[in-house]
Amino acid sequence: MAEALYTTEQVEQANLLEAAEVVADAIVSKPLVNTEAIRQVVFAMDAGQSISEHRAPYIAVVQVLDGRLRFGVGGCDRELGPHDWLVMPPNEPHDLDAITATRFLLTLVKEPNA
Repeated sequence: MAEALYTTEQVEQANLLEAAEVVADAIVSKPLVNTEAIRQVVFAMDAGQSISEHRAPYIAVVQVLDGRLRFGVGGCDRELGPHDWLVMPPNEPHDLDAITATRFLLTLVKEPNA
């Protein structure tokens, strides 16, 4: 994945809707920050685009900025819209489909090994 756009060494500000424009028939991802503690990525998915089932070894938080997203997780499908929020434990299998053009923020919390 590309290098993060921002560091955590100074104050940064961004308009998340402008950070990742929806591109026809595509999925765009822009890493915002990536540290030992967290990784944040803003995604833009055109309607009909999908991300197949996968897992992340971290706590994952999804915040929908605009659009509508079908999110398969925890044995059921959930429809998420603007301002909806979802948290998943590490290694939870999940997949998603953009019902309409959608942008969302993904935050991965990288917990230190206990």
